[in-house]
Amino acid sequence: MNLFEKSNFNCVFSSALDWFHSSGLSEGVGTKRNRFCRERESFYALCLSHRSYSCYARGGLLPSRPRGRGASTYNCSDNLGYIRGLNGKQKQLIKKLVHICMIDGKKTRSRAIVYKTFHRLAPHGDVIKLLVNAIENVKPICGVKKVRISGITRLVPSITATNRQETLAIRWMLESAAKRRMGKKSISLDQCLYSEILEASQKMGIARKKRDDLHKLAEANRSFSHYRWW
Repeated sequence: MNLFEKSNFNCVFSSALDWFHSSGLSEGVGTKRNRFCRERESFYALCLSHRSYSCYARGGLLPSRPRGRGASTYNCSDNLGYIRGLNGKQKQLIKKLVHICMIDGKKTRSRAIVYKTFHRLAPHGDVIKLLVNAIENVKPICGVKKVRISGITRLVPSITATNRQETLAIRWMLESAAKRRMGKKSISLDQCLYSEILEASQKMGIARKKRDDLHKLAEANRSFSHYRWW
């Protein structure tokens, strides 16, 4: 189905070309003004030859998706219309999840994995609410840092920044999803990430256990907290 309005586009550029020829600007050779006009005429002709790529889609419709190799990665976002109604902070969270999931700069593939995960989470309720709850349950409030004191390396507990907490939570969930997939190559990464987010929202899973272990380690080294200088 062709979603482009070729008729209006043709009319606009054909009328522009007619005015250009009738105004007499195309006549004469050698002056800078005429050379500029000839270049502009060639630009209009080029636009007409590529009108299918330059015009806008009709209101309420999306342009046709690419076909062939890589087209399947775009099909996953067809039914994600509810994402358009999110606020800025929620959009930023989804963008952060896509960027952390990305490997070798393949952003389209990363976005496809995240959107397929959202499709799997949709029957369990509000997708964004599940994702936020999972991140809140996996966020590490404190951590430890290695500090060398009089020849001995100590684990000094410290408070983790808010942005760092969110980044670590997303990274741990993605690492846990990759661990789930290591033994079973037949399972896709979006399915493993879906299971991890669902378990993390219920305070379960590998990422939640990693957070609890880090908190226990910081609690065990509480006596070295006075060595913190940063």
